[in-house]
Amino acid sequence: MIFRKHIPTYPLSQYIEHIIYANGPQHFPYLMELPDGRINLVIELRVHTTNTLFTATSFTKANTVEPSFTGEHTMKHGWISGANAKAIVYKNNTDSAILSIRFAVGGFYALTKIPMSEIIHPGLEIELLLGSSFSRLYQRLVNETDINQNFQHIESYFQNYIQNNSFESSVVKFIHTNIHQPIDWLVSRSGYSQKHLIHMVKKETGFSPKYLQRLQRFQNVLGSLRQANGQVNWASVAYEHAYFDQSHFIKEFIHFTGLSPLEYLNRSVASEHNKLLTDIQLF
Repeated sequence: MIFRKHIPTYPLSQYIEHIIYANGPQHFPYLMELPDGRINLVIELRVHTTNTLFTATSFTKANTVEPSFTGEHTMKHGWISGANAKAIVYKNNTDSAILSIRFAVGGFYALTKIPMSEIIHPGLEIELLLGSSFSRLYQRLVNETDINQNFQHIESYFQNYIQNNSFESSVVKFIHTNIHQPIDWLVSRSGYSQKHLIHMVKKETGFSPKYLQRLQRFQNVLGSLRQANGQVNWASVAYEHAYFDQSHFIKEFIHFTGLSPLEYLNRSVASEHNKLLTDIQLF
């Protein structure tokens, strides 16, 4: 598998965390994209390839090999993912070459001014949101043979969206930077009423401040699991991340992934790929 990661130059790096190029088969049937409040714009460079994702997954038993899927969407060329409250699952496509643009929390809105309410489901075709300008970008990308040049095409395209450099001081940046603080603290320091703050944050990220806190805590748990090297004391993890008890921790974990913590841990070590990307898991 060919894997390249590119960090945009400033000031675009405030809005886009990285761009990834991935090309080559992975011999796993599914890829799970985990929620963390960030938007991904996924571009399929093989014009005739169709990709499939599912918005709901469940494992009825701990040792179930085949998950059950609902909420199927098929995509070509370019689509939005990441604006989902729970994990989504892709059917692994061995005939695929992907560019994935990962926006910072609130970064997609800050660039495009498109409210998150317009992203009605994961897998929404990006051309419906960005119009003919994306179609022209897509043609440049698929006709380009140099990966580095494709990174530059994407940077140039989104740099044109930067109208000012105020995102760094925006209320969404403030919330994300201080997401570990209590909600009352965030409201009082933001200068807005709680109702207006929730409205602004949901418009720009798709989530309320409280849900962003839940996502952040979930991501912190995943970080602890990656560092544990397979030796996990689940009660300690629940306590460390301030869950009410182990039952609350397991319920939250299943809410976000459709998997129990143990089942997720077992599947997450299945591929070396899972050490490269923390938001995508092969299983």
